[in-house]
Amino acid sequence: LHPSPPERFLHDPDSDPEEAATRLVRGRTEVSGPQTGSEISEALALPEGVVKSALARLEGDGQVLRGRFRPGAIEEEYCDRRILARINRATISRLRREIEPVSESVFMRFLLRWQHVEPDRMLSGESGLVEAIEQLQGFEAAAGAWEPHLLKARVAGYEPSMLDDLCFGGEVVWGRMTQRRHGPDQPVSKVGLTRNGPVTLGLRENLDWLLDLPPGDDSGLGGAARDILHVLEKRGASFQGDIAKLSHRLPSEVKDGLWQLVAAGRATADGFTPLRQVNNGPPPGLRRRGSMRRRARNRPSTTRWSLLRPVGECASAGTERAFQLLRRYGVVFYEMLAREPMAPPWRELVRIYRRAEAQGKIRGGRFVSGHVGEQFALPEAIEMLRSTRRQEGSGRYVQVSACDPLNLVGIISPGPRAPAAMGNLVVYQNGVAVASVEGGRLNERSALPRSVKLETLGASGGPRVRMRGVG
Repeated sequence: LHPSPPERFLHDPDSDPEEAATRLVRGRTEVSGPQTGSEISEALALPEGVVKSALARLEGDGQVLRGRFRPGAIEEEYCDRRILARINRATISRLRREIEPVSESVFMRFLLRWQHVEPDRMLSGESGLVEAIEQLQGFEAAAGAWEPHLLKARVAGYEPSMLDDLCFGGEVVWGRMTQRRHGPDQPVSKVGLTRNGPVTLGLRENLDWLLDLPPGDDSGLGGAARDILHVLEKRGASFQGDIAKLSHRLPSEVKDGLWQLVAAGRATADGFTPLRQVNNGPPPGLRRRGSMRRRARNRPSTTRWSLLRPVGECASAGTERAFQLLRRYGVVFYEMLAREPMAPPWRELVRIYRRAEAQGKIRGGRFVSGHVGEQFALPEAIEMLRSTRRQEGSGRYVQVSACDPLNLVGIISPGPRAPAAMGNLVVYQNGVAVASVEGGRLNERSALPRSVKLETLGASGGPRVRMRGVG
């Protein structure tokens, strides 16, 4: 019997056996798809050990890739890099063609479910609060809107003590993550943070990529704020009374300086109580009786202040922020960045998302009609989007604060935008913005029942809202 052609090639005295085996295996991989080492060995009639040595050399040269490429594969497979790239492109094109885009109203209904604002999708308990914060982290809303509007809208039975426990336990932190660049010509406002000032909540373990790098120059800060900053840098977390002693500043100066640092994105507190007091003001009893004010001033504080800074460094902050946007919205395209100051530039996001799509982590395609450019989505978001499209709208009216990330009027849905200010509301019905309250006035975008008008006006500000003309 004559030996097979590959074996004759290997036994040629003028040929290097390893080089010959490598050339044979390379030729096989260049004309076939993913195959195991044993399949290549059987096809070439070569010993399996010789084939695996040749594949190792080709893998080292970057000509073949190793992995499990076919559905249900158990053994490791090998595939030519160029063929695998062609298969990947064809697979992505097929997956994109399978997706039928939904209307803007269906997408808005999906977002209300995705962010747990729909009554039947609300979260509960401390674990639910953590999930809500993890989805919202990085979005900066008015300080006074977080508890009464954003968290209560997503967590059934929300209690302030739930957030206090998470803050004191070190799991959640609040502050301004986007740094305000300041200098001698652009000093930080002496007013500091107010209830309308933008802040965010986040998980402490994610501060390394949520936080912008702090400015190197502190000359734009006021004198008291600089002194407090130096105390916190030297002593670490400190009570407000200790800061006053170490900085040789009056308590009122320390209070104003701390809020200047908060507004500049440089400081935070280990409890949510200070921010709650800024939002609500002092308790009514303290406003009425001077003696109670004196006792409250002498009562020791239970909250320590500290610098807002990460524990370590993150080399992939852009990628983490890109995936945070997907966790928040499920589907991301250019228009979704309109209210996201923490978002990287769209050109950078596209590169990150394309790479993740090639790795099979996310999907690209046309998910929402009426918007140009590339769109990307999490696989689980696509399934919820499809189920939302199959279901008819419930017809219920859903109110969200204009400070909420779900205020996408004029961005996703047509019409003028609703300003993201405290007291303003947006009302959705079946994913369509049917009304908004702006500056205490009801702006009907479609006809509303009288009961809905009164409820909307009452929810936006109570007696301060003008009720005249509602009929």
